[in-house]
Amino acid sequence: MTAKRMIRPEGDRRSGMRRFYAPDLAGKDTIELSPEESRHASSVLRLKEGDVIGLFDGKGVSATGIVLGRSGKRLRVAVTPVREAGTAGPRITLAVAAIRPERMELIIQKACELGAAAIAPLMTERSIIRLSKDRWQAKTAKWRRTALESCKQCGRAEAPVVEEPRPFRDFINDRIAFDGIILPTLAREGIPLHRAFSTIKGNRLLILIGPEGDFTPDEAALAVSKGAQSVTLGSLVMRSETAALYVLAAAQFYWQSR
Repeated sequence: MTAKRMIRPEGDRRSGMRRFYAPDLAGKDTIELSPEESRHASSVLRLKEGDVIGLFDGKGVSATGIVLGRSGKRLRVAVTPVREAGTAGPRITLAVAAIRPERMELIIQKACELGAAAIAPLMTERSIIRLSKDRWQAKTAKWRRTALESCKQCGRAEAPVVEEPRPFRDFINDRIAFDGIILPTLAREGIPLHRAFSTIKGNRLLILIGPEGDFTPDEAALAVSKGAQSVTLGSLVMRSETAALYVLAAAQFYWQSR
């Protein structure tokens, strides 16, 4: 079969085109999807020869593909010229205390939709999730899969980096490459969020979110000593996942409306 090459814009999600993760996309005229992606395409979605799909590599490039057929357990796909996806808005790292699994999954999924560039799970003094190294590695692998699945849904070509969980103090002592650090907390007096945003020059932003019991006063003081601005989110007390998504959405709105 000779596939007619088609080029569609990055907004393939608006056309209903199914998207698939293809990590070796750049520079290829044809690719083979992984066995897992191929099985989903063939057995679940019932895609067939000639169907048009979206492709992304998780590193910022995307393309349109045309299904050519199967090669063993893999689906062969013809690829249009690869498109680099432009980066818009702030480059946000969301560093959040690891919380209950279903809530952490929600944070990662929605942080991807809200444009976070990286997600860093933290182990804080008041964290209630205590796991062995092997179980942390398994959790991290699952969170990375969640981020990729969210990219398929929301149309992103660049998947957020999901970092290995780290103790809060180790993490904050290494953070030097940000234009601003936002610390929503009740452990210290804070300024309104929009005022904190207005003082930041640049678009590299770190957002620190504590566990259900908040950061301890010592942890908050350490973050402030590293340049964090403590902020208030108003009179209502938010759960960790609500605060994380609230600040992410507010940051995207603020930077894109400037």
